[in-house]
Amino acid sequence: MIRSTLLYTCSFLFISVTLKAQHDTTAQPKKIRITPLPVIYYSPETRFGFGALVAGSFNAANDSLTTASYAQTYILYTANNQYDWGNKLRYYSPQNKFIFEGKFSFTYFPEFYYGIETETPLLKKDTIAYNKLTTDLRFYWRLNKNLYAGFAVRHNKIYDIDSPTGGQFQIDQPRGYQGYNLIGFAPALTYESRDSQTYPQRGIFAEVVLMPYPKWSDRYYGFFNLRIDARKYIPLKIISDRDVLALQAFININSGDVPFKDMADIGGGNVMRGYYTGYYRYNNLYALQAEYRAGLWRFIGIDVWIGGALTPKSWYRVGDNSFKPNAGIGLRFMINKKDQLNIRVDQGFGKQQQQGFYLDIAEAY
Repeated sequence: MIRSTLLYTCSFLFISVTLKAQHDTTAQPKKIRITPLPVIYYSPETRFGFGALVAGSFNAANDSLTTASYAQTYILYTANNQYDWGNKLRYYSPQNKFIFEGKFSFTYFPEFYYGIETETPLLKKDTIAYNKLTTDLRFYWRLNKNLYAGFAVRHNKIYDIDSPTGGQFQIDQPRGYQGYNLIGFAPALTYESRDSQTYPQRGIFAEVVLMPYPKWSDRYYGFFNLRIDARKYIPLKIISDRDVLALQAFININSGDVPFKDMADIGGGNVMRGYYTGYYRYNNLYALQAEYRAGLWRFIGIDVWIGGALTPKSWYRVGDNSFKPNAGIGLRFMINKKDQLNIRVDQGFGKQQQQGFYLDIAEAY
């Protein structure tokens, strides 16, 4: 969430609850597996913070053809009156004939600003604070065994932006510096053959979304966004039966008047771990990462990863700017054996002495 965050999770307090709902005498009982988790953390930007996270998984049908659905909600609050509320759901209907994915978040979180389209971010460093309201929806219908087509809807609102008077953010005045709205609708295509949502060990996931954002009014910006997310999981069984090599290629291309918070930035807890989110911020991003995940002992696992990214100003001039590498190591603590749901603790490293500590539930990708 924030670089150098010292985030401690009271994992020894977690409770795994299984609810059984009998629907007839011949079928196996459905199970909703719920894992609530208290969270305590500290960072230089937030001081002490606390919150709660609840993760759940369930099957819409009791057969081997239906992938388990996964949901997660969390709420965080800090001593600096900062807050973050997030929710996500990926639902599979019986026999995976329909897939719905939804994400909703509401945040107020001060962060560092490092400029846009610059290879010397530290010279642009400033602080900003804003409210953010985001809704991201996907609706997919199955075309054949693993291929789905549908549409996506996304709304993003950035408002009540605050920054120091005379600071670098006010000098730069990037697009959207006074706040903005986005609403986009797009066709979407996905390929899904993963064997698990929480800890895939084999299969492929790929998604392509071409999202136009019309300029509805002066408070909106008009541009096109293309996102391609492709992942491959290969079972290895070197240390244990849980071992897997996870590969990901992520492409984020923008064309038009892109507001600064919707540019293709680097960093965070999923893509390019080790960089503060937005440390590099360009119109385009090409990222690759490979992660080896292994079971170590009982409920404890380890992982190591390596990756890198290119951030060209124009999508077709891939070598415009320097290569941004990243690498890291982490631990895994299994809190739900049925779904192999893990708490992940990662330490990532990037260039220019960038590094980040991450603690989350479920894998990065």
